[in-house]
Amino acid sequence: MKQNMQTFIRLLTSGAELTNTAVSTSDHVDPLLEHYLASSEPENIAQLAFLYQQGQKSAVKFGFYQAIVTKLIKGKGLPLALIALLTSSDLLSFFTPALQLAGNFNKTNAQQRNVLHYLLAGSSTQIHAIEPPCNYLRSMMLFESNEALCNGLCQRDNENLTPVELYLCVNKNLKALSNHELSALFALIEIEQKQQSTNHDNYVKVIKGVAAIFRAQAQVANRELQRVLVIATYYHKSINEVLGDIA
Repeated sequence: MKQNMQTFIRLLTSGAELTNTAVSTSDHVDPLLEHYLASSEPENIAQLAFLYQQGQKSAVKFGFYQAIVTKLIKGKGLPLALIALLTSSDLLSFFTPALQLAGNFNKTNAQQRNVLHYLLAGSSTQIHAIEPPCNYLRSMMLFESNEALCNGLCQRDNENLTPVELYLCVNKNLKALSNHELSALFALIEIEQKQQSTNHDNYVKVIKGVAAIFRAQAQVANRELQRVLVIATYYHKSINEVLGDIA
């Protein structure tokens, strides 16, 4: 892996000088693409992660590295291992052009989860202070008519959960969403429920999941908790009914 990355970085830096303007670097990127195509999926993930990190270091060079990532993914397809790693707004923003290629928002991994599942689920190991990018996703769906995104919102994982349902039952950040993000979340729910009927059998799964989060964080469910309101809205339940089922 170390030698592979050394070759990758050499190819990245040897063919063109990075300047304050993103320029065409076809002669530079082609050898890089050839190396990327010959690399394994774990090596590809490391290569893409490196480009993302470089892009985050400079707003000026962000587009340059983003364009390279898009070309690499276009050339080989979306690495399925990347899907579970896209859990933040920054990652979504950087990889959006690549995700818009070839229905990549609809691609799923072994858990039958797409990018939206992981973006809304958040971290599985720690509580995120960062809000899920609901407003960003809503804007893309409404103003860019992104059919793949809308379809992805309706996809169900191997537990039959949509991305919104996964947010409701596994996202560990119980802090209230800001007003614009909450409004966007309700808009995502509306978009989903206009395309397909709610599976009310999943209500029990969601209640069990969120109840476990409350217990783990020593929180008592009450009507002031925003998650309770969203669950009630999604499944068309009263808040009192949701509270009674969580208790």
